[in-house]
Amino acid sequence: MKAFIFHCWGGDSRACWRGWLADELRNRNYEVVAPNFPNTMEPKLEEWLDETRSHVKKFNEEWVLIAHSLGCPTILHLLETFNDEKVKAVILVAGFAIDLGIPEIANFTDQDFNWEKIKKGSNKFIVINSDNDPFIELEEGKRMAKLLGAEFIVEHNGGHINEGSGFTKYPKLLELMEKLR
Repeated sequence: MKAFIFHCWGGDSRACWRGWLADELRNRNYEVVAPNFPNTMEPKLEEWLDETRSHVKKFNEEWVLIAHSLGCPTILHLLETFNDEKVKAVILVAGFAIDLGIPEIANFTDQDFNWEKIKKGSNKFIVINSDNDPFIELEEGKRMAKLLGAEFIVEHNGGHINEGSGFTKYPKLLELMEKLR
């Protein structure tokens, strides 16, 4: 199985739990792609999509896409580009698909999403949001899960599910990956 890990705004491939997860998956013989996306402080959706495609020209059902925060709308837009592609699963952590009122990242959510097309791009969706995220309301996670027909997991008192909330490791993601295997 293969995993592609998308990081957050202002982040990189090793911060929070992402580096730990990449290492753990590699230790279990997964192929892992976890790039540092360009211009992380002033990101552009098209640049992040181009970076994704520079690593994987065509996705198939061996792939699981995993994202944290801004990586989530990136994946949603990527799935909108699929024609004859489909991934095994998508795991969205602390995700959103609405304008959060942050000008630097508004270009990721300034257009409507084609939810029907997005749903066709993956066999399974898992949405994980916290009930005390300071940036993303739990209702947004519920809304996304409903639109995607996703399994919805609430991370109680998880904050933004990042380092600032104590997440330098995230065993739950490793468990989910092993169940998908």
